[in-house]
Amino acid sequence: MLTVAPDSSVAATPTVPKTVYIETFGCQMNHADTEVVLARLEEDGWRRVTALPGANLVLYNTCAVRDHAEAKIRGRLGELRLLKAAQPGLAIGIMGCMAQREKQALIKRFPYVDLVVGTDQFVHMPQLLERVVAGETVVETAFEDFEERSWTATRSSDINAWVPVMRGCNYNCTYCVVPFTRGREKSRDPAQIEQEVRALTAKGFVQVTLLGQTIDAYGKTLGDGTTLARLLERLHAIEGLQRLRFVTSHPLDITDELLDTMARLPKVAKHLHVPAQSGSDRVLRLMGRRYTVADYLRLVERARHRMPAIELLSDFIVGFPRESDEDFAGTVALMEAVRFAGSYTFMYSQRPGTPAAHLADDVPIAVKKARCNQLLDLQLVHQGEAYRTLHGAVRQVLVEGISKSDATMLHGRSEGNLNIVLPLSDAQGRARTHLIGKIVPVRITHSTSLTLFAQPLAEA
Repeated sequence: MLTVAPDSSVAATPTVPKTVYIETFGCQMNHADTEVVLARLEEDGWRRVTALPGANLVLYNTCAVRDHAEAKIRGRLGELRLLKAAQPGLAIGIMGCMAQREKQALIKRFPYVDLVVGTDQFVHMPQLLERVVAGETVVETAFEDFEERSWTATRSSDINAWVPVMRGCNYNCTYCVVPFTRGREKSRDPAQIEQEVRALTAKGFVQVTLLGQTIDAYGKTLGDGTTLARLLERLHAIEGLQRLRFVTSHPLDITDELLDTMARLPKVAKHLHVPAQSGSDRVLRLMGRRYTVADYLRLVERARHRMPAIELLSDFIVGFPRESDEDFAGTVALMEAVRFAGSYTFMYSQRPGTPAAHLADDVPIAVKKARCNQLLDLQLVHQGEAYRTLHGAVRQVLVEGISKSDATMLHGRSEGNLNIVLPLSDAQGRARTHLIGKIVPVRITHSTSLTLFAQPLAEA
């Protein structure tokens, strides 16, 4: 049973402080959900720790998009079995998409887990933990409408803030668990979003990234004519906000209104993450994506007509059931035609409960790996060639902080989404930390296939 310090400053018996270790897997929405959980727990007196030995509550915020993601969680839970035996007061909680998908099955497989919390119930974490303290094993996965306070979060950065503007998805792609792990679409009120973003800029945040599983569909459930384009207009007017981003897009929901708005508003990043998933019409039909390759290419043309320098990012799934060599060649051809600024490639993973689970997973794993590597290599070739054309060019970079991979460099992103780094110290050895949080003009000096290197324009 979890034992924590009571609210009273006087306790009859020694108790353990409220300390929580939380690890997040998966997409930006999961990270935003973690920030909400931390805010709820802090209100209830919990303190976050960065290592397991210092915690009496362990939470894993999980992803269920691919089996590989769930396998990581199963591995983590296996490792905790001995720790739980040695520390009976330790509480273990699973939240997020895997919790929503498996529900009671997690408790049956890992009986030492105390708490399973779905994708809408995590906002009630303090109340759920009270039941754990009372000795109950808790499983809560019902969907519900969020109250506005449910979105309040403890931010992990002071430059960029993730702001969910909608949850769920109505598309039901045949490979995807999101519709039944996140539920149906529901959009937030734009006035409430504006209030949150104003509060964030007042605290010093300079960039906001709006989140939604299919964010271009934002506003449909409100029924009052609200659209993502109109929300961008509204937020763009906020003083102190320097850059606006949004992810992730579905090709069918990107309207001319949205593209025109992106092109016109200088604070809106010239970047679209719009997964194509395949370059084969036959496979797209099997995936339930509702568009053709020609439709996707028309979207690219529409976007580039308005914003010639727009950076397009895609996702691809290789080895989907029945994907032939000819189908895969179509994906290669699509990549060659578009030449994306970036792409993520994944091997198909059969997900229980999805419509595609009824299709035989008939592409051998060796073929999946070869196709995945071919697309990864092709993307690096395209990026390397594109980056070399930028040598000597000037870009406006929002400096986000010190590079996580090289403490001698600052890193930031362009007005699109290019990863650009510049030396932390100037020629006199003085640290340029004053640039963090500012948009700085830089000149590109050289590049690798993954990174662009630059100098502040005054020093280039």
